Amino acid sequence: MNRFARPGLPAAWLFALSCVASAHAYAHGPTPQKIDESVEIAAPPAKVWTLVGDFEHFEAWNPRVKSSTADKGNSTGSTRRLTLDSGGTVTEQLDEISATEMSMSYRSGREVDPKVLAVSSYSVRLKVIPTASGSRLEWKARAYRADTGNEPAAGMDDAAAVRSLQELIQPALARAKSSLEGK
Repeated sequence: MNRFARPGLPAAWLFALSCVASAHAYAHGPTPQKIDESVEIAAPPAKVWTLVGDFEHFEAWNPRVKSSTADKGNSTGSTRRLTLDSGGTVTEQLDEISATEMSMSYRSGREVDPKVLAVSSYSVRLKVIPTASGSRLEWKARAYRADTGNEPAAGMDDAAAVRSLQELIQPALARAKSSLEGK
């Protein structure tokens, strides 16, 4: 008998590898959820940007936001505090803004109250794009659910994260369209 051969060793290795692979598959945690919303607006891009490009005054075009303040206005690094119609508050930080490109990127503050938004964190890219009939206002977010464990609680799962951000931005897009189109 070969002195290096050990009966059952390949089977033991295969079993150990399958256990590690199975554990890894169940321990992956949450994946970022995509929330991509947009609206076509029959208005010139510059006019759309004038409304939506003001980081400090989100309440001007979002009916869900009762007040909005930003410590540094439209400067990179500015932190804004939103008070929502529900009474809850959200903090966001401006990462980048470009009037030339008519775009801005911002993200949630360090802690998001899951009673206010069912997310643990999110990042957003807002952009105005010229079209043949005026403009397209795009709002693209990536978010992690509020419960980042492997078995999220009801209302704190991926679907709740997507729904809570859609409920925040869809009224804003509709308001931007109606106010800019004069309807």
